[in-house]
Parts: sequence; C-alpha cells; structure tokens
Amino acid sequence: MKRILLKSLPDPRDPTNRIDYRELVEQVVRVPLNRQTGATIDEMRRSIRVLDALEAAEQDVLTLEDSDWQILKEKVEAFPWGMVDRRLLEFYDDVTSATDAVRQGALANGRL
Repeated sequence: MKRILLKSLPDPRDPTNRIDYRELVEQVVRVPLNRQTGATIDEMRRSIRVLDALEAAEQDVLTLEDSDWQILKEKVEAFPWGMVDRRLLEFYDDVTSATDAVRQGALANGRL
C-alpha cells in the first residue's frame, strides 16, 4: 500500500499559479507509456484503477495498492514534462518515493 498527499503547490513568484497533484496524476495516467503505439488494454485497465483510486481519495491522500502505484510510478518516470519547475520535481519525488505512510516532509514544510 502506498499513500501520496495530494498537494497544491503555489508558484513562489505568483501564488495564483498552482501545481495541483490531483490534476497531475490524472494527466500523467491518461498518457500511454508508449506514445507511438498507444495504450494496451492491460495498461488501460491498470490506469483506470489509479483514476478510480484518485476519485475515491479521502482527506487529500491518494491510497494505492502496490501494483497501482507501480503503473503510476512508471508513467511519472516516462512522462514528457513540458516545462522545468521545482514543483514538478517535488511531485516526481513524492510519487516515486511513496510509502505506506504520507511523507512527513510533505506535511512539515507547510506547502500543501
């Protein structure tokens, strides 16, 4: 079981410009691992399980079975990011380093 806090991170230069983990997870999961050939039916099923978990998330915490976290992790690692931003690195680290407990640093740094 993996848990990821669904943060919303403001841009330090413009607090109205936010990166929202809920939106990022949805965007990342909807893109096929192989953009040339598209998603297989198995990949679709696995991705939909992540989207279902996202919809069911309570208290801004995404809870995933290990196999569901694995597809999210694979997709985050393969995603073609369209910009360079520290907040995207934080999202990447939060997803790829997820454990059964919400990362303490995610709560302690005050950036929810």
